[in-house]
Amino acid sequence: MLAGLAASTGFVTPTAQLSATTTGRAATRPPAAVADTLPDALKIVVLGSSVPYGQGATDKYGYAARYGQLLAHRAAAGQGAAWKLSNISIPGDNTVKVLARWQRDLRPQHGRYLILALSLGNEGIHERGQPMFDQFKANLQQLVARARAEGMVPVVTNCYTRNDYTPADYAFIKQMNLLLHGWAVPSANLLGAVDDGTGHWAPGYWNDALHPNDLGHAEMAHALVPSLFDALRAGKAQPRRVATSFVRLGPTRRGSAPTLTLQPEALLHPFTQVISFRTAGTGQVLALQDSTAHGSVTIAPGGTLTYTSAKGGRVAGTRRVNDNRWHQVMLTHYYAAGRTVLYLDGTEVGSLAEKLLTRQLSLGGRLAPAGGQYRNWLFYRAGMNADEARALAADSLLQSSLELYAPLDGRRGAAGDSLSNLAQSTNRLRVLVEPGQSRGTQPATSGRLKSKH
Repeated sequence: MLAGLAASTGFVTPTAQLSATTTGRAATRPPAAVADTLPDALKIVVLGSSVPYGQGATDKYGYAARYGQLLAHRAAAGQGAAWKLSNISIPGDNTVKVLARWQRDLRPQHGRYLILALSLGNEGIHERGQPMFDQFKANLQQLVARARAEGMVPVVTNCYTRNDYTPADYAFIKQMNLLLHGWAVPSANLLGAVDDGTGHWAPGYWNDALHPNDLGHAEMAHALVPSLFDALRAGKAQPRRVATSFVRLGPTRRGSAPTLTLQPEALLHPFTQVISFRTAGTGQVLALQDSTAHGSVTIAPGGTLTYTSAKGGRVAGTRRVNDNRWHQVMLTHYYAAGRTVLYLDGTEVGSLAEKLLTRQLSLGGRLAPAGGQYRNWLFYRAGMNADEARALAADSLLQSSLELYAPLDGRRGAAGDSLSNLAQSTNRLRVLVEPGQSRGTQPATSGRLKSKH
């Protein structure tokens, strides 16, 4: 059964805030809100540089165009609105150039939604370091503020790879992305799609040192949440970390063993899943359905954590986790780099060389530890590095490419669904009853299981 205790926890709230105060030669006060044109409520405008333009891809069919095609397929299937995507990206652009051409190029588009698709590379991070980091941050804040002042809804893409980046450049990229994870603006983690682990393009996924090829662009498109703009159109607020209790999963005395399942909204390549659990038992914490087989994260008889891949590999931990204390398990997969990494409480346990095609993730069921408690289920459409793993373990809510944030608050009944998804997507958790059970065997409190997004 799903039940929770009235025990809240103290979470770290992201402190990075957008500010209208900027520095640098292109940073000026945003103009007053304008009302000379009515925006197209279903139009998305992409404003950026060569990678969103499509450089490196056949016929310039880059990640932005691929995402537009995905939105069209969703609309045709009745899964989302009939979005229109206009790409006004120009190779070589940076924040200074985009601010300079804002009035000329963006205003005539009359789009309601804006994707700001820039990165530190064109800003000059490789050549000039910290001053360009500061300029990028200030001017990107200015662009977001200006979009909002003019009635647009901005979305930001995070910084990504280049083959000429040094370790110092890579550190700047990761530092900026951690900031963007916490800004009050939706964002997409492009680095988590194509990173080789050193800030360079994954092997086989680049056209030249600065640009991805067709495969690289496809990976970057996978990192954008498919229903993000449908959620924004519906007025879904950006999530904030909330205090929660937990839900119980696993076999019960009444013979039921409900399972919570998540099916990603579209074809999934890179991903990160995070769940916190507390138990004194053993069994399966997480199940992953791949295209042809099952994988799992389990607590072994000795109390240690083990990841068993659908491809047959295994990563075994050494720390005991069935000590009735809260632990966080993070499994992250870089499809392009061909690597899956298991983290426990922010520390890497081990990794496997593999490529997964994950179709479904599940918690609970008959294989789960009896009476196990779960909270804060997060699912991202991108891989995550060690810096991000440590931030998550410190209870920061990272938001880039976030498709699911389910606090799993068992205290909440009909007035507040315990399975709510607070992420800016329209995806939702589902409750399944295993074969041989009937829904009538679920406890009276099962009304709390009705999911919503």
